[in-house]
Amino acid sequence: MAGNSDPVTEVAGNNGFMTGLLDLLKTSNNDFMKIVTIQPSSTTEQVNVKYYLSLVEQIVNQAMDFANDVADNTRAKGNRGQSISLTIPVALSSIINKLYDKIRALQTNDVEQTMKSLLDELSSFSWDAKAVLTLLALSIFYVENWRHAQIQASDILLCEMARLRGLQTGTSSITRRIKVFVNLIEEILNFINCVVEFMSYSKDSGEMSVSIDISANFYYIIVSVLGCSVLFRSMISESNEFLEQHLSALLEQVKKISESFKKQVQDFEQKEEEHLYEKVEEVSNSCTDIVELMAALFCTKNDSLTVYQCSERTTVEELKNKSVMLLISDLNLLNDDLATLTGIYHANNFKSNNYEIMWVPIVEAHNEAKQKQFLDMRSRMEWYTCTSMVSKTAAKFIQKKWQFRQQTKVVVLNQQGKVVNMDAMTTIHLWGWKAFPFTESKGCELWNTQGINWFELVVNETIYPFIEQCFERKDLLFLYDSAEDAKTVHEIEEYLEKINYSVSHIAIRISTKREQFLTRLENCISSKMQVTSDIYDSQTQELLQLYTSYKKQGGFAIVARGSSVVVNARLTDFAMVLSQHQTWIKRVTQKQAFEAVFQEHYKQVIVKSRCHHFYIPNMVGNIPECIKCTVCSRLMKTAVTFECCHGAH
Repeated sequence: MAGNSDPVTEVAGNNGFMTGLLDLLKTSNNDFMKIVTIQPSSTTEQVNVKYYLSLVEQIVNQAMDFANDVADNTRAKGNRGQSISLTIPVALSSIINKLYDKIRALQTNDVEQTMKSLLDELSSFSWDAKAVLTLLALSIFYVENWRHAQIQASDILLCEMARLRGLQTGTSSITRRIKVFVNLIEEILNFINCVVEFMSYSKDSGEMSVSIDISANFYYIIVSVLGCSVLFRSMISESNEFLEQHLSALLEQVKKISESFKKQVQDFEQKEEEHLYEKVEEVSNSCTDIVELMAALFCTKNDSLTVYQCSERTTVEELKNKSVMLLISDLNLLNDDLATLTGIYHANNFKSNNYEIMWVPIVEAHNEAKQKQFLDMRSRMEWYTCTSMVSKTAAKFIQKKWQFRQQTKVVVLNQQGKVVNMDAMTTIHLWGWKAFPFTESKGCELWNTQGINWFELVVNETIYPFIEQCFERKDLLFLYDSAEDAKTVHEIEEYLEKINYSVSHIAIRISTKREQFLTRLENCISSKMQVTSDIYDSQTQELLQLYTSYKKQGGFAIVARGSSVVVNARLTDFAMVLSQHQTWIKRVTQKQAFEAVFQEHYKQVIVKSRCHHFYIPNMVGNIPECIKCTVCSRLMKTAVTFECCHGAH
């Protein structure tokens, strides 16, 4: 209420005061702001800023409930608001009361003098505390006066009496004003939360954070709060004049300053991320101790040396003089991968050779659900884990330098923090403990073992339980499948039934084991290309041909005698040759085996495409930039494709 003052004089004063306040919010006219903010705060009074912000949020939330009641033409219920638990020191209560009195009694046109008077009361507080306490005083003022606006908006008799007096106090007008006013407070609250969070985030950033003037933004918040107090007094007054144009102008100006601050923070975060990335890169290049690299990548500013082991806090110093296998994944780590690594972790020679495993979880979006999933996963780990999901900087480094995409991978670091294998998971999948100590040189040694056979690596007991016996007996094998061409698969099976009367064979369709098959095939390709840059290597070409047939050409088929592959074909080509079996099957004799006759006829009837192309799985890290065609020796064109199988192969 306006008390005994003249409403006309008060409104005129409010207009002048609001004009002055809005002028102080213009960033181009900030001489007064510079004078005020350049004076250092003594900060002798300590305030739990985040606690008092939470109180304001509770008040604003209940205020919005009230605004919705008015909008629905209902009287707010007496028990609508939840009780707010308050713990405020007596000395602070005294300050809040003084701020409350100043906000309630604003009637002067001297905006600068008002600001100085208010800031004098807050001289012993930091800038974030000044802003929060001022906003809290406004919230209290608002709560203690909202009943008047509620009655005015919902009491039919009072509204009729107001119309007889010529006052515009209709429900729709009050509702609109209340909603805009509450939106204004919410905007200021959001603004102050952003500034407070930035203060906490940037306190260890040194000179970089100085580029953003924190005190200036808190100054703008205090000016905005004063504007709110004037507008609220006008809104609940009995005067017919309401400074509605100023309400919209203030809301617009607060949004403008808030957005400007957020853009500054965004630019700051980008620059800091670049700075941190360069720092991690520098440590990676120059470090001589694994602890130095681990601390730079995975330890936070506030808890610089903490990691976990078996869900217990420990320090990264425990990894000193150890070789560490970094298990890098998202939060959907496969149970098979976990079981494989657990078996290695418990091997007798693992720890005796100073080896450890550390889980490094990379997640794009950090939220409560992801945090809960992360903690659940961490509780299942027997080895070391990060304190939290890795930072953007660490994730960027791992994705760029260690080529992590989505598939789980294991990067092996030696005791000096140098990478000795950028993708040991592929080798582990293929050879298990035989791949120890999981270095690239060990992988190369395994691939160069005399008699190594890519077919035996791809097709093991997980695909077909009796495959080892088949290899030993040198059985005639047909291995085939298609994820999309069931008709051709059915035709092939009919042809094979007819051929079975002429020649004994074992037909294996991998339909129920597609995921395992493709995983092993991709691991073979990745591991092979990791140890050799020779894309023309015969085994590499066979693997890529098989992958291309299955993933990009509708399906594949292999004809083998034991583990010796005779024909590695597209499914449709295989079906065509089988469909003509009556014309060539008679040539199969003791001197000319089935596979030789099949191969001969295959070469006669299958016309190769004029264009030669093959596909490399995305999981392969070291894809050559230039590849010459194996047919004509010209440089091959490179095409990038994107594919999603929705979690299944």
